[in-house]
Amino acid sequence: MKTKKRSKFRKIFSKVLNVRFWLDWERIKSFGQYLKGNIEALVTPAASGKTEDFKVAVQHFHISEDALLDKQRALFRLSLLMLFLAVLIFSYTIYQLIYGTYRATVVSFVVMGLALVLAFRYHFWYFQIRQRKLGCTFREWYRALLGVK
Repeated sequence: MKTKKRSKFRKIFSKVLNVRFWLDWERIKSFGQYLKGNIEALVTPAASGKTEDFKVAVQHFHISEDALLDKQRALFRLSLLMLFLAVLIFSYTIYQLIYGTYRATVVSFVVMGLALVLAFRYHFWYFQIRQRKLGCTFREWYRALLGVK
């Protein structure tokens, strides 16, 4: 069987316009797969071997019902405080966007994000105490927040 010869022009043209080589396609592809794997590992919850019941944990740590209610109220107040701070920081961010610099706007967005993360964290802990269940999922919390059964 006779092999097809490529013309010299085509050989030179394919070497000069080698876009896959210019973009370093293999490295980009492997980095994308690495990033995808890490994001999946962050999002997918790890299966733990032991699960602890709420009642067992309360007995283990010798927590009274009054202490639980106090902690529940405190966590709810903390989550509202963090949400209020996030709203204040957001208004300051808008002010910085209009009258200030973009760098201050970015920093304000980051601080607002931290306040929102803390608000979520405290409210999630409050939700777990209110539900009397450890290991609640984000979906359960979100559905309860919306009032969906």
